[in-house]
Amino acid sequence: MGKVLLLSLALIYSCSFLKTATGPAYKVIEDVHVVDVVNGELLKSQTVVLKDSLIHFIGNEWLAPSNAQIATVDGSGKYLMPGMWDMHFHLAWDAGNDSLLFDVLLAHGITGVRDMGGELAIQQGMKQKVAIDPTRGPAIFGAGPILDGNPPVMYDFTIPIDGTSTPIEFLLDSLVAAGSDFFKTYSLIQEPVVEAIAAYADEHQLSFAGHLSEYIAPERSIQLGQKSIEHLNRLDEIWQADTARIIRIAELMKGEGSWLCPTLLIYALKAEMRDSALVQPAYEPFIHPFLQQEWQSSRARRLGKNTQADWEVQERLFEQQKALVGFLHQQGVSILAGTDFAGMPYVYPGVGLQQELQLLHDAGLSNAEVLATATINPALFMGTQDMSGTVAVGKYADLLLLRENPLEDIKAVAQIDQVFRMGRGVIPVNRNEHSRE
Repeated sequence: MGKVLLLSLALIYSCSFLKTATGPAYKVIEDVHVVDVVNGELLKSQTVVLKDSLIHFIGNEWLAPSNAQIATVDGSGKYLMPGMWDMHFHLAWDAGNDSLLFDVLLAHGITGVRDMGGELAIQQGMKQKVAIDPTRGPAIFGAGPILDGNPPVMYDFTIPIDGTSTPIEFLLDSLVAAGSDFFKTYSLIQEPVVEAIAAYADEHQLSFAGHLSEYIAPERSIQLGQKSIEHLNRLDEIWQADTARIIRIAELMKGEGSWLCPTLLIYALKAEMRDSALVQPAYEPFIHPFLQQEWQSSRARRLGKNTQADWEVQERLFEQQKALVGFLHQQGVSILAGTDFAGMPYVYPGVGLQQELQLLHDAGLSNAEVLATATINPALFMGTQDMSGTVAVGKYADLLLLRENPLEDIKAVAQIDQVFRMGRGVIPVNRNEHSRE
């Protein structure tokens, strides 16, 4: 991965205000190229009008009401695309993460995160803050605690489930009552437990997603309705041993509507752990002190243990994992962009998603297909496509104004001129304070 420059948190927001009136307020983005993330095309030189939290108009000529209050934004030579989602993120494991992370996420164009394991009380508190004022942070779609076998892989924000004694329906009822949007299953969960979770999810119009368990055939998990497979665990082993089986799994994923969130970044970082360039001091202010210490210790252990041969094996493995993602994409498996922040050392917030998008492009996805993994695909996955995922009239105005064309170069997603969250321009000044229009 090449070097990624830190996007300034002082996003420059320039609006010229016309004569104030008593009528409704509109924001008008003039002469902007709209990025169609579904068809991979540009709608050139458009006027885009925002009203309240929604996109009100897209076209060439907009007739404003005579008493309207209008703020104009110069979009000349710029590109307007939907806000992005990081679909594998760990946010709600510490109550202070909102003050640490919300600004840096918004500054990098991330207007939504899927929280893949944390505390529901913390998650609900963060959701409430954002509901009161959406410019405080991204939308959150979260699982709450991880559901694993007994004993589990880890005990942090995990509920170990013993299939013979755990009252699973009661447990899931309590998670839903506490705010779970879906259930996350993990690597050591037993097949009868997954069957019970799948049955509950189906009955209550919910879903489950997570790791492929070591105790269940991937095909069975997919058949039970696992909505997304996180990472490449087990799939990469099958890929190396039995290509025909991977093809069958891909067909099954397509047929059952199961998505892949490969988090290629974590595999790249494993191969690059000895490279000092992976440490990015500019982002360290956004990293919880506990994580910083954990990252440093993990890296020191790897540097002390791995031989040159070990690093070469890791590099070859990463190339194979990247090829697997490209192959599954070619087979028609739907992809979600996610980074696994706080799950893997040296995944930094915001910039990590930009790195993941580049890796997906390197794996063989076109620029338009890469953009879809962070915009329309998350909306389709969550069932919110009627209100989000594209720049269209009637949808929420979570938008990025870019200085360069992301359909020509995926790196353009880092060239952010302005961020809009639910129709309002967001100007993160520092980690503890917001400035809003």
